[in-house]
Amino acid sequence: MRKEVKLLAVFSVALFLLAPLASATTVPVPQKNTKHHDTVRLLCIIGKQKIEKEMPTGIIDSLLLLAKSKKEAFLTIYNKYASQEDVDKAFADIQPFFAALIENGLTDKSIDELNSEFRGIREMIKKPKYNPFGPKPSGSWNGLPTFIVGNAVCGVFCGDAPAVGFALGTHTLLPTLGADLFITWAGNGETFSIGALGFTTSTGPEFGVIFGFIGVLIATPIMMVGGVFMTGFAAFYLGIGPAPF
Repeated sequence: MRKEVKLLAVFSVALFLLAPLASATTVPVPQKNTKHHDTVRLLCIIGKQKIEKEMPTGIIDSLLLLAKSKKEAFLTIYNKYASQEDVDKAFADIQPFFAALIENGLTDKSIDELNSEFRGIREMIKKPKYNPFGPKPSGSWNGLPTFIVGNAVCGVFCGDAPAVGFALGTHTLLPTLGADLFITWAGNGETFSIGALGFTTSTGPEFGVIFGFIGVLIATPIMMVGGVFMTGFAAFYLGIGPAPF
């Protein structure tokens, strides 16, 4: 009975946030038959590498906090107008996050390999016509408040909690990019993008969709419930919020 109640609650939240997640049919397994959910199964995707691991919730929370604290560094890496010196400083700043992924067994890549992957992501991002950094109201597209934001060939940074969503493979749709993920989610966090269509922000409650993702995704497997973190390259991103602020 508890499992059915949890599933009903998940879909209630999804519908409330206008997220079309009805096709997600499986819930993650937090902990087997225990009162206190001290651990949860976590999915970490880096590029094409996928690792599932049962981890203490305290460690997961600390990892997500560390990841979100590196927002400005990742946005600098994605900003093609940033100087080489600023980019190098940004890479130096995200080294503790990469080290934490390795120390917690969420990747078997080395720090050098992770750095190389994200330098490749920076090269893939389309440079906007104008410098994307300017006014940054919540829910904006190039500084203009709007209900809907979108971008293409862009870098994305998302820290969402709580959130509900799922990721599916779409490798046959975007084989030339080597991107094999379709991601959709609804949550109460924030998502930033920098790319061909400039700079966007979307602050929760929000609904987001990404086609063709390469980067780091940390979430519960199959159906994402709870904290969600992703940063990397998106072939296409769409964000929808109830109101700009």
